[in-house]
Amino acid sequence: MKRLIALLPLAAAMAMTQGCGQSQANTADATAAKDAAKVAVETARVGSGTWVRRLNTTATLEAEREAQVVAENGGELISLLVEEGDRVEKGQILARIDAARVALLLKQQQSVANRLSHEASRQQMLLDHKMVSHDQVDLASFNRDAQLATVNLAQVDVDRAVIRAPFSGTVTMRHVKVGQNLRPNEPVFTIADFNDLRAEIAVPERELLELRPGQTVQLAADAFAGQVFTGQVERISPVVDAKTGTGTAVIDIREGGTNLRPGQFVRLSIEREHLAEAVVMPRAALIPASEPAVFAVRSGKVKRVPVSLGGEQDGLVRVLQGVSPGDEVVVMGQSQLVDGDAVEVVNLSNRQDAIASL
Repeated sequence: MKRLIALLPLAAAMAMTQGCGQSQANTADATAAKDAAKVAVETARVGSGTWVRRLNTTATLEAEREAQVVAENGGELISLLVEEGDRVEKGQILARIDAARVALLLKQQQSVANRLSHEASRQQMLLDHKMVSHDQVDLASFNRDAQLATVNLAQVDVDRAVIRAPFSGTVTMRHVKVGQNLRPNEPVFTIADFNDLRAEIAVPERELLELRPGQTVQLAADAFAGQVFTGQVERISPVVDAKTGTGTAVIDIREGGTNLRPGQFVRLSIEREHLAEAVVMPRAALIPASEPAVFAVRSGKVKRVPVSLGGEQDGLVRVLQGVSPGDEVVVMGQSQLVDGDAVEVVNLSNRQDAIASL
């Protein structure tokens, strides 16, 4: 009996120990279950800074002034004085057509004009002595003037045998060879002015409304890595193509002394909006397939917050209302979340860099 009484405290102590162990195990299981219920997400902080929104597009450069120089009169091409790539000035002689025949015609017509001019003078002298009528003098004057007009036409034919540059530029193509018998208006050269280039771009209707003449345009070409050229919006089409939903804007590029050439492919960037201070966040924070909203992380849980947006650029969106700088928003894992879910933040990439660089 005494032995039984002595064992009772020991049994009680063992029972208490087992009870405490079971309680701790239950607590650990509950904690593990709670952690398992958390959804792993990636987040980013809402930031603030300068906001620049641009229209980025591509185009092929064209010469603002480009023309085919033609042979206004036909004939044998007897000389070419320039070649492709040559720089020419306005009025410079580029080529000559055989003018022997038209030169003889000019000489002949000039001789007739001299004779008729002399006759008109003689008739006027006779009229002064009242030896002829006014009609005879008028007829002589008419014949003289008509012949002088014929001389002028013959002179034009002689002048057209010399082919000149219509403006200063660069010869981009030669279309003929020496000795070739040219037809009237046959192309001889193509000339372009490289100092005055342009680009035509197709702009979506909504973005077209944000453009205005005089806006600065930045250009880059693969041939000039790291070099930025400038231009400006020259004019904007007043109509929109019903089939494509786009309008045309013409960009003027005046880069005299550079190596830009017609036909080059360029990338263009036009500043549409510039704000010194704006609230921004990654576009990835927007909840897919919903009105603009984000999941904001607060005290380990997410709250669905509607947001009002003011534009998008380079993977970032401008926020007008809904969240503030410093707020933490989910950028990956939204599809698994509902309002109030507990989350575990596991940031595998640093999305803050994109915002901090603003």
